[in-house]
Amino acid sequence: MQPQSGAGLQRNARDCFSGGKFVILARRSTRRMTFHSRTKRPKDGIVQIATRLGVSPSTVSRALRQETAHLVSPDRRKKILDLADRLRFMPNPGARILRRGLNATLTVVVPLDENIFFSEFYGRFLAGSLHAAASRSWDVHICTLRKTARTDFREALQHLGLESSGIIYLAEPLTEGDVHKLQGYRRPLVLTRSVLPPDVDPGVIGAPVVGIDNVGGAGSAANLLLQLGHRKIGLLLGPPGSRDARERREGYLATLERSGAMPRPQWIYEGPFNAETGRTGMTAFLRGPDRPTGICCANDEIAFGAIEVARSAGISCPADLSVVGFDDGLWATVCRPALTTVRQPLADLAERAVSLLVEAATRPAQSHPALPSDLAAALVIRDSTRVVGRD
Repeated sequence: MQPQSGAGLQRNARDCFSGGKFVILARRSTRRMTFHSRTKRPKDGIVQIATRLGVSPSTVSRALRQETAHLVSPDRRKKILDLADRLRFMPNPGARILRRGLNATLTVVVPLDENIFFSEFYGRFLAGSLHAAASRSWDVHICTLRKTARTDFREALQHLGLESSGIIYLAEPLTEGDVHKLQGYRRPLVLTRSVLPPDVDPGVIGAPVVGIDNVGGAGSAANLLLQLGHRKIGLLLGPPGSRDARERREGYLATLERSGAMPRPQWIYEGPFNAETGRTGMTAFLRGPDRPTGICCANDEIAFGAIEVARSAGISCPADLSVVGFDDGLWATVCRPALTTVRQPLADLAERAVSLLVEAATRPAQSHPALPSDLAAALVIRDSTRVVGRD
């Protein structure tokens, strides 16, 4: 027998198509080869979104990509992003690590700063987030948020949300307008208290908010100086637009007012959370005819700057001046004298944030109360404080 030609095989295959499969019979062999035809698959996310909204898949694709989103009209872009949120759509499913149908990745949004990983706050929070996520077999995606004139905060957040199962936001402070745009945001989101505007109630956000008890921590610092006999107390504070700085100011002043030891106006200085604020503020305190014997600083870096200027002026810490910081980072134990300070439990804060986010992502159908979640800030007494007037 002569074997069939290729064309003959193709005709035979067409003739034998039946019941969702190809059966190819060749005279040169008694072997039977079976090829299953492609079953009908459900439409993927982009096509599903396009069908529901009556737009083309390419329009949906452009709207979901930050670099091309401006090519889609704002109204249409908003509808696409909102529907993507409701469907919990994520692009590139083949590139994800899936577990129980989830992308086991969370996004931590941080400020755009070249020293971010060396920051006492951000560096320690990120380290805690990595440990907390790893213990749950989740990955962490660290990124910055780009707010441009062509897109607003909600849209930028929605684009970031496409890449993971939820967002922990601790980047630039939000405006009241940004907070308003978060109403109805559907994807898992956890905010840190420090990013909220000072006058916004965390309970109205609609998403979990984690933070440190700044008021209580600052109160404990001021109370320590009072217990050591100090009545001439100065305050070196953070920027007035910062929620953390505002709450710490409230904590210091409330405690000092109750004890009748309110600082003189010239002994209150505000500035950025850096050592230069401590230097400049301490220099101002030393210009007057009298000076404080104890100082509460809104963070450790401010305290380091204040101690540096005092030492240069021949004022010994703690013999002549007691200083209390706020953070308890690595340098608090390395500097001399070792710094008395208020410890921010940032590893615990990160653990709380990751836990809330993973819970919201893995159990989306359940209600997750957006209750404030403040952790206690403990006072750590070291060598930079002393009983006033003690030899």
